Amino acid sequence: MPAAQRTAWDAYLTVTGGLLPAVGEQPIRGATTGCELRGFVVRIERYAPLWGADGPMLLAAARAAQALHQRGDRTALADLLRAMADRLYLISARPRPSRCEPRARGLRNEGVYGTAPPHRRGGTHR
Repeated sequence: MPAAQRTAWDAYLTVTGGLLPAVGEQPIRGATTGCELRGFVVRIERYAPLWGADGPMLLAAARAAQALHQRGDRTALADLLRAMADRLYLISARPRPSRCEPRARGLRNEGVYGTAPPHRRGGTHR
């Protein structure tokens, strides 16, 4: 698996296995979630250059997630984390283009994978 896909999968597991469940807890584990979120942002900063155009967008989203956490907006934070998980899943699942075939334009995320990410299907992500 190429580094971009491997690192996206690692970040996806962090969101779906740690951050989303922590944000959904009653009451929220503030300090623990904050530490997990800071670690996630560091991971995104490190991996973003591997993800092409998605990298800066995910980095901006990760920083926005920190701001939402600091404000205590759990609903918006959970929504943003789910959207980030969707994008990370797509990056991790991208088919590798053939060296002989030109890349198709405009079809990047339109039904290419056939199923929703595991966190949207209610299945396991590991």
